[in-house]
Amino acid sequence: MKITRTQQDVGSGKWIGWHILTVGEAGFSMLDVYGRHWHGLDLQVIEQFAERINQNNESGSLHPRAPISAVPKCFFRDYADSRNPQVLGEFRRHIAEFLDANRTTIHAKQLLVDLHVSDQPVPTQYLDAVEEVLRSQGQESGIEEVVIFT
Repeated sequence: MKITRTQQDVGSGKWIGWHILTVGEAGFSMLDVYGRHWHGLDLQVIEQFAERINQNNESGSLHPRAPISAVPKCFFRDYADSRNPQVLGEFRRHIAEFLDANRTTIHAKQLLVDLHVSDQPVPTQYLDAVEEVLRSQGQESGIEEVVIFT
């Protein structure tokens, strides 16, 4: 599996066809950009999806409706500066759950990870956690290439 980190570049059409893993946050958010602007989903669909993810504290996917999955926003809104092993372990669990869903249901070969909730860089501990889980468990997921927006 090829894993690359790069600066955020959502204006480019080169990501069309990639599965997106982002943050479950509706409104002025990357979920909104990918869901509404790239895939034509209604705002209500995005809001309900984000609400379910955050209320249930679980990762989720809009597949097959759209190639978008998300993790709860609490990691980036409530625990953005946290290096607590429990918090990071819970985050890793969500990434592993996504990989399992990809292996069994989604079957994406290319994954774009965009965990931005603002114009600030994604906290390094979360980028490292994503890459760690991808390297340790990603081979069985069927994903061949990953780009992680920093």
